[in-house]
Amino acid sequence: MAAPELLTRLKPVYVQNRKYIGSKYHLLDFIAGVVAERAPGARSFGDLFCGSGVVASYFAARGMRVAAADNLYHNWLAARCFVGGRPGQVDWRRLVPIIEELNELPPADGYCTREYGGSYFTVQNAGRIDAIREAIADLVARRCIRPQEEAVLITSLLYAADKVANTCGQYDAFLKHLGAEPYSAEGVHRVDAMVYKPIQLGLPQVVEGPGNRVLLGDATDLAATMACDVLYLDPPYNTRQYVDNYHVLENIARWEKPELHGKTRKFARDPLKSGFSMKRQAPLQLDRLIGRARAGHIFLSYNNEGIVPDEKIIQALERRGPVEVFTRSYAIFGNGAGRSVRRPIEERLFCCRVVHPPTL
Repeated sequence: MAAPELLTRLKPVYVQNRKYIGSKYHLLDFIAGVVAERAPGARSFGDLFCGSGVVASYFAARGMRVAAADNLYHNWLAARCFVGGRPGQVDWRRLVPIIEELNELPPADGYCTREYGGSYFTVQNAGRIDAIREAIADLVARRCIRPQEEAVLITSLLYAADKVANTCGQYDAFLKHLGAEPYSAEGVHRVDAMVYKPIQLGLPQVVEGPGNRVLLGDATDLAATMACDVLYLDPPYNTRQYVDNYHVLENIARWEKPELHGKTRKFARDPLKSGFSMKRQAPLQLDRLIGRARAGHIFLSYNNEGIVPDEKIIQALERRGPVEVFTRSYAIFGNGAGRSVRRPIEERLFCCRVVHPPTL
């Protein structure tokens, strides 16, 4: 990580500092407690749906050898940034001045400005995203930065963009009231209070370790390649596709500048849609994944509003070994679009002690 004197020059960015549906940040003590109790000797940890990366980062920071995976490129990059680096792959003394220079760039009138300016971002911030993302692409093209440094820079940009985005925390649609007060008298969320502030990149606070790896691809395809003591599964639990929720960040990360469609400015993304978010496919996908897993213990997070019935989950896990279920109640946002109201929900952590071999 960066030398102490550099840490004060940029605002720290932590893995949990993004708005991510289904983030397990507030459930880490619950998950870690069950893992410690049921798999006390575990030394390696696999996370096939790493999403925001908070769970993988938590266990990596506590000395576990971590393998993380996701099917979305921007999540893969962020996981690489926060847990996938090895000591020496990032020259932090050189990277901090680069981030400071990126923060000083004036707005550019480019792809992001045309597609997202005045909708997902203010025109000013969209222009600054254009300038910063093009500058990072230029550094890569000129081989001025290493691949791990590229992951750190793009992740810093994505987190900064997320902080000033004109959304309720996901990008399936943008809020329609740029210029208005954040909340109406009725409590409807109109504009995020941060949306008008200039975008500012910070310094990701990473866990560097020689044994960690981060993979990009479908969880079911990767299951057989991720041998570990503990396999943690946190699949989507409803029919809302994560690529729809985060298509803007995915697009900025990839920077391929595809044609966008409709009022919500989405790109063609069918190959990135997950069968775990489809009612008919999800039970079969889950059964196949669990059957291929190579782990001493399988821990599956799934809340009480999931599209896969409990009996299907337990049936799939019991083919591999005895199953226990642990629960934790918590509150999430979601009592209607734009409403800043929390509602109760129950997280279940299904624990399987694996005794039967995988069916590849």
